Amino acid sequence: MGIIYLLRLIIPFLFKSLISNFANKHFNSPTTKPKNNQNKKPSSESLGEYIDYEEVE
Repeated sequence: MGIIYLLRLIIPFLFKSLISNFANKHFNSPTTKPKNNQNKKPSSESLGEYIDYEEVE
């Protein structure tokens, strides 16, 4: 029975410290990561052949 009361006192402090640690890691991490792949256009060799489909009525 004494363990339950001890846990009821300790758990709120534990959750508060865990949440604050998570928030600090989340908000202090760099949110913008440079992506070099988006700036480069793919070469025509890596793309497939262009096929022009005609409309069928």
